[in-house]
Amino acid sequence: MQSFIRPHLALALSALVFTAACSSVVRTTLPYPAVQSSSLLTQYVYALRAAEQRQIAYPDEPLWLRDEGGRSVDTSLNADNAAMVFYALANGGPGNERITSEILQTLPPMLQRYEQAYEKSQGKWYQDEYVETIGVQLAMLSLLPAKLANQATSKSSLIAKANEMAKSEQLNAPARERLQVLVRRYG
Repeated sequence: MQSFIRPHLALALSALVFTAACSSVVRTTLPYPAVQSSSLLTQYVYALRAAEQRQIAYPDEPLWLRDEGGRSVDTSLNADNAAMVFYALANGGPGNERITSEILQTLPPMLQRYEQAYEKSQGKWYQDEYVETIGVQLAMLSLLPAKLANQATSKSSLIAKANEMAKSEQLNAPARERLQVLVRRYG
């Protein structure tokens, strides 16, 4: 009888420990209310498509990262999110060619629109977005070198430009700090 109680006691204690551990787990949510796919690549592509559709609809007014409805831009333009996607594409299986192609065709025009908006405002607006475009480009050049052949000069000139901007008063303090982090991380 005593040998029967011990396994049940052990199971009961295990169940209590497991329940306590599971209740303290923090569940992450997507930073935007898009289709919740289990695939990081798919989520990123959906966010990129949504941001592109918004930019096509309003080409003269790129959406701000923190605007209402700007969650797709916040997801697709964030350099750290993009870096995770580029890493997955670089280390993924053979089924990623279509996704890689779509991202590499869709992302550059979006980045260019933000660069143009920043330049058009003479550096007064879209500072955060512009800094993220630099980070996305650095992450792309660092993590997808095979897909972007002969880009070494582009990367070195982009790093030089970013370092210069990070030291100047052209950007506000938080944007300068973020740019410095991105250059260290992906440069």
